[in-house]
Amino acid sequence: MRTNKGFTLVELLVAMVVFIVVLGAAMSFLVTQSRTFRRGSDDMGVLQNMSFGADNLDSQLRTAGSNTVDNQPTVVYASANSFSFNSNYVSNDTTDIFAVYFDPDASAAQVEALKQANQIVIPGSSPGWTYPSMDYLTTAGTTSTAELITLYFTPDLETSRTDDYTLMRQVNNNAAETLIRQVLPDSSNLPFFRYYILRPPAANQMQQLTVLPAAELPLKHTDAVHSANDTTKVDSLRAVLVSYVITNGQSGSLERKQRISLNIALPNMGLKQLKICGSEPILGTGLTATWQPLTGKMRLTWLPAFDENSGEKDVVRYVIWKKKTTDPVWTDPLTSVAAGQVNYTYDDNSGFVSGASYEYRLAAQDCSPKLSTQVSAFPPAIP
Repeated sequence: MRTNKGFTLVELLVAMVVFIVVLGAAMSFLVTQSRTFRRGSDDMGVLQNMSFGADNLDSQLRTAGSNTVDNQPTVVYASANSFSFNSNYVSNDTTDIFAVYFDPDASAAQVEALKQANQIVIPGSSPGWTYPSMDYLTTAGTTSTAELITLYFTPDLETSRTDDYTLMRQVNNNAAETLIRQVLPDSSNLPFFRYYILRPPAANQMQQLTVLPAAELPLKHTDAVHSANDTTKVDSLRAVLVSYVITNGQSGSLERKQRISLNIALPNMGLKQLKICGSEPILGTGLTATWQPLTGKMRLTWLPAFDENSGEKDVVRYVIWKKKTTDPVWTDPLTSVAAGQVNYTYDDNSGFVSGASYEYRLAAQDCSPKLSTQVSAFPPAIP
């Protein structure tokens, strides 16, 4: 009789043990690989989220003030969590060559200045601040094409965490949209937004660009129209420093983080000093001439012209003429004084004749150089 040989029980048990060991090693390898891939995927997701947010912030903040009309502010509101500005960022009009981007699907409510009838409380403002207080129109009487854009960080109420934020974007009074989520404040407790401001120079010093202390925030453009003399300091901002941390939404050992800090320049800030050399400048002030007996000089005083700080802001100098009242014609100007002072004083010591009477005339001159209407002063006769 023929006998069929097989595996013994011991051989089967050994084979099963070896299989289990190999299978366990393979499973351990697969689990490790899966964790590695998941970590890599989380890292990539964090990097992509961070990059998307950074690209949006950089591309939009740099356009602040683009194609705004003359009386429309560039920066409207600036705080640690919110930054609001006017910019002709998107247009649906193919003839609008000044827009940064063209989007044929953009609605009319997203491509023009926010109107007073639709005023809103600036998102993220604390206390809530309402804007605008007027409509911004072009010289042709149409609405400005520079819309209001607000970028702000707000707590995320849709997660179980209590420390995460979302970066939001709102255009005019339209519904806000989410740009990025799973945002944390910087690990060194920095605010989301910090600002570089151009400080007025001290005596014999140059202007300095410094980080604005948090105690001076928020800044609001409280003037109804743009003004170089805005007392809120908002027009002196020159850059925005953005700092935040992106996570993958996990906690403990599974949490992945990436920190980012962006220094974004505001290249259009400081460019609203109008200098238009079209019509003649407007003087809008009188001239006073007073004899100074101790020095033997005639002191001339006047205030800045209307067009030096308002109007077309194109006054570059003041021209002074002098003649005896008995002289039939005026000759060349006596002198000129550069614009840029708060109050103007000029002492004339060009020679006087005792008992003679003199007449002075003053005019503002713009960059064309056109002269304003002249004003006169008739001081008493020289003692």
